[in-house]
Amino acid sequence: MLGGRNLHEIIENAIDDVYENLSVKIDKTNFDRIHAIEASSCTRFAYYERKDSLPSDNAAKISSLLGNGMRHSLSNLRGEYKIDTLALEVNVDMIMANEFIVRFEIVSTLPEVPHPQHMLYLNACLFAFNKDEGFLIYMTEDGKMVEFSVTKNNRMFEELVRRARVLSTLLKENRVPIVEPSNLCTTCKYFERCYARKKVKDESSGFILEEIFKPKK
Repeated sequence: MLGGRNLHEIIENAIDDVYENLSVKIDKTNFDRIHAIEASSCTRFAYYERKDSLPSDNAAKISSLLGNGMRHSLSNLRGEYKIDTLALEVNVDMIMANEFIVRFEIVSTLPEVPHPQHMLYLNACLFAFNKDEGFLIYMTEDGKMVEFSVTKNNRMFEELVRRARVLSTLLKENRVPIVEPSNLCTTCKYFERCYARKKVKDESSGFILEEIFKPKK
């Protein structure tokens, strides 16, 4: 306790405030404005975040704070690309020499190839700011880095626009997007809304393994 107040609760409230301030600003009520971060990631996740969101756990908040905190210390420019009535929004971390767009991603281990969702997002930034090339830089918490070059690509952008249109339409019609299986699903806070999960009792698991591996007669 601290002066009659719960110290743990004070710290959590402070983290929540910073988390909200640094998070990407998305107008959840305007379905004609889709942020590229929504369209490049799981559209089902983006739908739930707008329609029926769950609070993020502390681990997810801290991870987000590390990345977004760094971005806000940089230029963090906001832009958009209009397609008919749809506005595709982006945030870029840096524009170097008024020519190259730079995007940073904080990861636990450095990837050998860039993640598709990160490439889609950076490519959208190139279109929104009318640039031809960008750099995707992965960083670990201990300072290790690897960078990848991304060149403006029409087909990737068309795919992102398609995903943005689908999300916009489903939001308007109150229809949940289909499940998009990914290695990120197991750590997603909406996992149980997408997949039925039932824990096998300990006493049963041995029986199942015995049935699978027992020798055939």
